[in-house]
Amino acid sequence: MGKRFNAAVVVVLSSAWVLGLLAALVPYRLGGISLGGVALAGLAGVLAGVALRLPRLRRWGLGWWVWLMAGLIVVAAGFYLQWRTPQPGPQDISRKAPEFDVVVTGKALNLPRLNSSGKRRFFLETQQIELGEAPYTRTERVTGNLYVTVAPEQAEGVTPGRQVSVKGDIYLPVTAAFRGGFDFKNYLAQNNTFAGLRGEEVYFTDPTGTGTWGFWQLRQRIVAVHRQALGEQRGPLVSAMVVGARVVDLDASLRTAFTRAGLAHTIAASGFHVSLLLGTVLALTNRLGLRTQMLAGLGALGLFVMLAGFEAGVARASLMGSVGLWGLVQTGEGDVTGKRQPLHLLLLVAAVLLLYNPTWIGTLGFQFSFLATLGLMLLANPIAQSLTFLPPALAELIAVPTAAYLWTLPLQLYSFGLINTYAILLNAVAAPLITVLTLGGMVTAVIGLIQFQAGVGVAALLTYPLDFLLAIVAWTNQLPFNSLAAGKITAGQMVLIYVLLGLVCSGWDWWRRRWLWVSLFAVTTVLIPLVYGQATRLQLTVLETGKIPVMVLENRGKIGVINAGDEKTVKFTLLPFLQLQGVNQIDVGIALPGVPNEGWTNLNAVMPLRQFYGELPKTPLAKITPQPLDALQNVSLGEMNLTISNTKPTLLRVSAGNESLVWVPESSFAEQDALVTQGLLPANVLWWSGGTLGNRLLQTLQPYGAIASNFRVKKGDMGRLERLQISTFVTGQAGAVQWRPRRGFAGGRQESAG
Repeated sequence: MGKRFNAAVVVVLSSAWVLGLLAALVPYRLGGISLGGVALAGLAGVLAGVALRLPRLRRWGLGWWVWLMAGLIVVAAGFYLQWRTPQPGPQDISRKAPEFDVVVTGKALNLPRLNSSGKRRFFLETQQIELGEAPYTRTERVTGNLYVTVAPEQAEGVTPGRQVSVKGDIYLPVTAAFRGGFDFKNYLAQNNTFAGLRGEEVYFTDPTGTGTWGFWQLRQRIVAVHRQALGEQRGPLVSAMVVGARVVDLDASLRTAFTRAGLAHTIAASGFHVSLLLGTVLALTNRLGLRTQMLAGLGALGLFVMLAGFEAGVARASLMGSVGLWGLVQTGEGDVTGKRQPLHLLLLVAAVLLLYNPTWIGTLGFQFSFLATLGLMLLANPIAQSLTFLPPALAELIAVPTAAYLWTLPLQLYSFGLINTYAILLNAVAAPLITVLTLGGMVTAVIGLIQFQAGVGVAALLTYPLDFLLAIVAWTNQLPFNSLAAGKITAGQMVLIYVLLGLVCSGWDWWRRRWLWVSLFAVTTVLIPLVYGQATRLQLTVLETGKIPVMVLENRGKIGVINAGDEKTVKFTLLPFLQLQGVNQIDVGIALPGVPNEGWTNLNAVMPLRQFYGELPKTPLAKITPQPLDALQNVSLGEMNLTISNTKPTLLRVSAGNESLVWVPESSFAEQDALVTQGLLPANVLWWSGGTLGNRLLQTLQPYGAIASNFRVKKGDMGRLERLQISTFVTGQAGAVQWRPRRGFAGGRQESAG
């Protein structure tokens, strides 16, 4: 009874701490406490009252005082998160932003890593800033961190602990440009950083310095072993399967391929790596005493944590692995994989980690790691036991990825709107190869640390299993609907699905026997709102893509895209937006003249394109016969109508019912006046490049709204638009701007340029 009592109390109090931190993320507050925290505290109070009258709860050890304490913990968690959330100090470098042509001096905190744009990025602990131009420069002391990006050649020689000076422009990060998009400001804040620096040149105050010694040097040696043995691209892939892609420069195309296939967890240091490492160490020390096994396991675990970094997933797995080792010594039995450890242990570890760093509660790394482990604990064994017609080893190969996938899918739909259709099957098929490569990578890493060339020679043996795995991943990614865009679900839908999952996985037979009906209800809960939204959605979205005008047209399931921009535009903005909207096919694509459109090749490789108007990019589009832009006359997209003008410059008009939008490219006053004389028709919304607009053009169009695809609009032009009472949005400030005919505008950041 005592053991059950302790476990029940740990579950309730640990859950209260975790849920209290989650509730604190709800933006709505009452007296400094989030409404989510108020609701949870109220529920705990109700359960305390129930416990006074329900003897069964008291028999479990869950008396009224436990629920009262849980309510207090929920409230305390909210205040604790506010207290521990990093804020810029009075001398923080972000107070100087934006500032141009400055020189910032400080200490590099990490090795420069490649970002998705091909530049090197690192964090800099700032000490001073030099402002102004010679001979009027001045130096000021500053504090705080900077997120620095520089050209690859400028990052050579930057190592952790080394003093560097970086010349460039300081800027403030921005929030997500559209709902569900990447929140750069929040990402930096999680790393205690509130400003960035676009570096042009890097200077060293100590030309012969090497920085401080650290495990990063061992990590570099491991990567060098694998790179020399397996090649520049594939070598770091094996290194990432050993210590995680977060600390390894992994080729962007390989990272994307593994993510699309549903194998992202294999290149992220996690519980899989810890269980494989400890299982190997325990097998090698099987003939030694239990205490020696524990010490060897803890030593290997410590080295792994130092190499991979103490981030959320590694911390969770290492703590649970340590508890498993301790149980091995105490009782002779211990589970280092996490699959058969008690639920209260996972919750206790989560609570301890969130006490150490409460901001982890808002990171996807912590959330996915926690949910995947919870799925293994609750579902892996029941699924394996239901597959009695299969050999036990094969049943477990299927059960493990299925359990983890089911418990992470709702969060994946909420965060990315994607379903990796073949992930479960691929994980089951690729498991032996992944195990061989990960374990082989670990062994060759150890050998390489001792004798470099010996490690290279042994690592070369991994060529064949690596080739096989890459071939499987490439083949999977070519299958139709491999990465299915289902659309982003709401937070309420996600919570409901997790509640249903928890009930089915609980010990209540009533719910467990009805798992099929519960599953159908959960699918319906997700599917009906998504299908209804796509079937009724009528909106035009101008994306935040710098000076490149890009628009997505949605009309009751029909999708049009105007301009694709370059490869970066597709990868970072256009494709994520389409996936969050649940788009898997583009009905009409348009490439306007004078606009970068090389990205159509990249977009068509992921998303089928049915019709295309305009000039083809240099690389032909697969299975598409392009039509000239002049052929775009009264082309229907559901209830929308698209027409290109025969004027100079060329205009594009999109009509939806009685309302219309017109695109006006960069043009001079003379060209705008010529448009007016050619019979320019009025339009409800003006979409333009952000350049100067003439009075005659505006008076002829008579728009009630205007959208500029640019970073800013000149004050004179903004004043002219305001005097004409035209609501104006600038994508560089408002983020993605949506226009819904007959319903008005909405900015991704809920702010307009005006």
